[in-house]
Amino acid sequence: HRMACLRRDADVSSTVMNLMLRDLLNADQVEQAQKLLSNSTFPNETATNNQLLRYLYYSGRIQALRLEYTSSFSNLSQCLRKSPTHTALGFRIAVQRLLVVVQLLMGEIPDRAVFFAEGMKGELKPYLEIAQAVRRGDLAVFHSTVGRHADRLRLDGTFTLISRLAHSVVKAGLRRLKTSYSRISLEDVAVRLSLPSATSAEFVVAKAVRDGVIDATIDHEKGYVQSHDLVDVYATVEPSEAFHRRIAYCLTTHNDAVRGMRYPPDAYKKQLEASRGLRGRKGEDKTDEEKAQELEDDFDEDY
Repeated sequence: HRMACLRRDADVSSTVMNLMLRDLLNADQVEQAQKLLSNSTFPNETATNNQLLRYLYYSGRIQALRLEYTSSFSNLSQCLRKSPTHTALGFRIAVQRLLVVVQLLMGEIPDRAVFFAEGMKGELKPYLEIAQAVRRGDLAVFHSTVGRHADRLRLDGTFTLISRLAHSVVKAGLRRLKTSYSRISLEDVAVRLSLPSATSAEFVVAKAVRDGVIDATIDHEKGYVQSHDLVDVYATVEPSEAFHRRIAYCLTTHNDAVRGMRYPPDAYKKQLEASRGLRGRKGEDKTDEEKAQELEDDFDEDY
């Protein structure tokens, strides 16, 4: 890889880079893979599309394992967008599986049409059931679903990431309870979220309030949770954050399109001359005065 970088051989350097990332991920050496990403430069503009897709997939997987979900989602989305439409079905399924898990870890629910895409319905069925359990906020259903598909998830390499979704399930359940009840006891919260006791429910609710998941107050003496009135969502920073994410996505897509349409300067002129047969007659079309002027210029340059 070092020799390829010194020789500016983009094909060899990108291929060897992806091979090293794949071997490190197979050996579960995530920190070493992150060091390789941070201390090396991938030739994005000169590498082939296949190698670029592999690099984006490995980068997104490493970032997801290191809790960098926003960067992982950006790389995986770009990888899926640039993937071939009618070929490489296995690669697109692997990217889509990881992208669904990252979206769930970010607190978002993927679109239902994603799970029913052509050729992906059977492969994404376990992830559809997990997404439904997360959306319902039922911790018992989530654990049973993960236990039923544990072997398949380990084979896909997503079991470690999905095991982190228990907190997202609890958060989703708390949001539903806050929407349904203005005041609810901690014992009922423990029963509905399948938590061991009211004390565990109190700790979970306190953490959710501190993280800003729900807007509520805990009465420790009487043992209930009091929800606050719903404020105007446009008075918060949530709309600006969503607007920022959409603008960043549009700008990234525009920059990728411009970079993909970049051509060498004046390349079209050579093709135009060759198509018209003018390349061989370029010197014949000049007048005697122009030829004499060129000879004088060459003479002046020599002396």
